[in-house]
Formats: sequence, structure tokens, C-alpha cells
Amino acid sequence: MVILAIESSHDDTSLALMKDGKPIWMETITQIEVHKKYGGTVPEIASRLHVKNIGILIEKLKRQIDLKQIDQVAYTKEPGLIGSLHVGYVVANTISRMLNKPILPLNHLEGHFFSAFINEEEIKFPIVGLIVSGGHSQLIYYKNFYNSKVVGETLDDAVGEVYDKIARKLSLDFPGGPIIDKIWQENKSIYKTIYTLPKTKNFLDLSFSGLKTHVINLINNDMNRKIQINVNKYATEFQNTVIEYLRQHMDLAIKNFHPKCVVLAGGVSANSGIRQMFESLNIKTYIPKLEYTTDNAMMIAELAYEKIRNRN
Repeated sequence: MVILAIESSHDDTSLALMKDGKPIWMETITQIEVHKKYGGTVPEIASRLHVKNIGILIEKLKRQIDLKQIDQVAYTKEPGLIGSLHVGYVVANTISRMLNKPILPLNHLEGHFFSAFINEEEIKFPIVGLIVSGGHSQLIYYKNFYNSKVVGETLDDAVGEVYDKIARKLSLDFPGGPIIDKIWQENKSIYKTIYTLPKTKNFLDLSFSGLKTHVINLINNDMNRKIQINVNKYATEFQNTVIEYLRQHMDLAIKNFHPKCVVLAGGVSANSGIRQMFESLNIKTYIPKLEYTTDNAMMIAELAYEKIRNRN
């Protein structure tokens, strides 16, 4: 079975081919450089660029495979930017109709979750997953393939969003996550402070706005007193706190749900400190390869493959 998958939920246009559960081709065009000067994604610009970029990728796809060999079309239906999602839907629907092949609309976050299982032969349930990205921060419990629920989520900012805001305050580039992570790698042995961890009513819910405000206030205090901002210190201590906060939530989730394994996924799962923390948990862990951490179509292909396989 050959699956063509399309991902266009935000600012990455991505196409992928998977055959019998094995990746055979993927290409992604990112818009980061375009949106960098705005400090974040501009939806209208993103939509227009998706139209341009998906045409380029379709031409590359046709050089990879005879389209008649495609058995299934899958695309990201939700969540995401409406205009961006619509581009992916139109292309997926057109190809599906042209080839007279079935079409499968899929959830972007569920795709991130299953990105950790690309090239894995077997998935053992129950599973606790942590999805961390620029738009989402969730703890998900999968009892089995058909039975899942969100057991904790951010009540305010997503963790990736806070990384970008702290980076902007420190006059660092966009996106902020990789830059802060690099600073952390170089300074973690020097700056070991962990700020006060946020509290929530539901012990598995997350909250990052208080941490964001605290760090920004510390920086503002230095600015008001005309003290030179120690970028390395604030970036490192911010990431120290995020890592410890997520570690505590994973420990609580493991204690409460007794999973056979845990999953880390989403764009922020590329963060080296968070990956190291996850690998130190006393349980089997699944973390996607770096190429599958950001938005990509192979995770949508993997999700489609698992849904079809479990349906049969």
C-alpha cells in the first residue's frame, strides 16, 4: 500500500510517500525565513506561499512515482491556520478524485504523536504522550489505538510560544527555541537555577504564562537599573525550569496511568534538554528523529498507515 500524505497546517508545506509502513520519500518547504522579520507567522502570507510551494512539491512528487501507484491519499484536516489547511485539502481532494483513490482527513496533533513510531514495527499500549510545540502543549493518554484522551494541557501559552517570546525579549532571533537550547547546552554547567514552578488546579495541566512573566520581569528590572542583560543566564535558567516542570508532569502521569511506554513529540521535541530529560525517565521512551519533530507529511503518512492497519 502506497500512501501520499500532505501537511500544510501552519507554515511548512510537506509531501511524503510511505509504502507498507516504510518511508520512501519526503520533501518539505519551510517559510521560516519569510516570517522571521514579523516575529511570527502571518496567516495570509502563509496561505499564499502554500499555494506556490505545493505546486513545486507536486512536480517533484511526479518525478518520484507514477501517481497511479498511489493507493491512499491523507492530509491534515485540523488544527491549524484555516487558509493553510484549505490549500492541503484542495490538493488532496483533487488528487483523490483524479486517481479515484480514498482520502483520509487526519488530526495534526495525532500525527505528531505517531511520528515517534515511524519505522517501529509494533506499538504497545497503554501510552502517555507529551506533545509540545509552538501552538500546543498536551499530555495525552492512549489506552489503546481507539481510546485516547487529553489528560493535561496548557491553560494559557504553549511552551514553544513562550520560547519565542523570551527569545524576543532577549533580542535573539526567531524561532527562539533552537537558539535558547544552544545557549543552554553551552551554559547548563554554569547556571543551574530553577525558577518557581507553576501550579494548576488539575495537577496534570500546564501553565507557562507565569514563568514567561517572571523571566520578562527579571529582564525588565535589569534594564530599568541599567544592568547589562545576561542573556546566557536568563536563557539557561528559563530552559532549566521548563525541563524540570515537564519532568514533574511526566513523573505524575506515569505514576497515575502506568503506561508501557511514553512518547515525546511536536516541534519542541527537537530540544536537546527536553529529549535528554525524557530519555532519563525510568520507562521505555519513543522520540521522533529530528527530521520528524517539526511539521512534516511523513507523520501524517504514519498516522494514516496505523489507522488503516488497525481498521483492517
